[in-house]
Amino acid sequence: MKLTIISGREVDELLDNTEGVMGLINAVAAAFRDYSSGLIKMPQRTVIYLDSDWWGVMPCGTRNAGFSVKIVNVIEGNKARGLPTTQGIVVLMDDVTGQPLAVINGTALTAWRTAAATAVSIKYMAQSMDNLAIIGAGLQARYHLMVLSRAFPIKRLFIYSRTRERALELAKLAQGRGIDVVVVESGYDAVKQADVAIAVTTSREPVIHGLWLHRGMHIVSIGAPEVNARELDDEVIRKVSVIAVDSRTAVMNETGDIIIPMKNGLITEKDLIEIGEIIGGMRKGRSGDNDITLFKSVGIAAEDLAAATYIYNLARRKKYGCHFRAIISYYI
Repeated sequence: MKLTIISGREVDELLDNTEGVMGLINAVAAAFRDYSSGLIKMPQRTVIYLDSDWWGVMPCGTRNAGFSVKIVNVIEGNKARGLPTTQGIVVLMDDVTGQPLAVINGTALTAWRTAAATAVSIKYMAQSMDNLAIIGAGLQARYHLMVLSRAFPIKRLFIYSRTRERALELAKLAQGRGIDVVVVESGYDAVKQADVAIAVTTSREPVIHGLWLHRGMHIVSIGAPEVNARELDDEVIRKVSVIAVDSRTAVMNETGDIIIPMKNGLITEKDLIEIGEIIGGMRKGRSGDNDITLFKSVGIAAEDLAAATYIYNLARRKKYGCHFRAIISYYI
């Protein structure tokens, strides 16, 4: 039996093309559908804090796709070290034999699958992608641009970041992909001009405000992974017509963007639609052109399993990865 090790660089090379991106988006969409249909077994993630550093363990399994476990962390101090704030590994195993198949760089896999989840929400909920706003200019912002520029015809991109140097770096990447880019001075300046606005920050305070929103737009928030953190203020929740989430259980336990409005009496569990229900045709992602729609994602293990299986199969087909013969002994 061979164990395949797939580096972050190899994940990028495999996916940063139209075929790779569209295949990943389809895989993540299918995972959302299967999760909401009860076909995927996925407990809530285990979370441990080491001082202020966040660590998570995320297992997931389903027949004919495999079993995966991700160990991931969010370490804000890594900004000063020149390292990614989010790192991890994903272990993929055969769901029938139990044999380990691959160890995949979790930083790259997480970035790609998170952006693919955003793309799924845009596909099923947004009515236009002409004008895109990205708030934040870190790792997730870069990978969102890489995915969305392959999947949609973006006419203009508005970027806002508290760190202007990073915003300018992201703008160069977008220009290299043929996108007209404007680096703006505030989140308001970005959101007011957007058909789709995406918050990809580590902020604990709202970066998108309801007063900025206009009819017909789609909002995505992937940050605020803690119960007291928010990327969206209460007015956003009041204004949106549809609130789609990756997992009701996950968002109601893990993000202040949902927990705080629920405590304030603005929404209940019944107001939350899983994106998998929209994909499966059980619920609508939009009722009319004037709807303001929201996709709130905390990232779930079903996405990791879908991405890991897709990347592993792609790597085998294109002969990527380092291979080691794994020896399993009853005496070890």
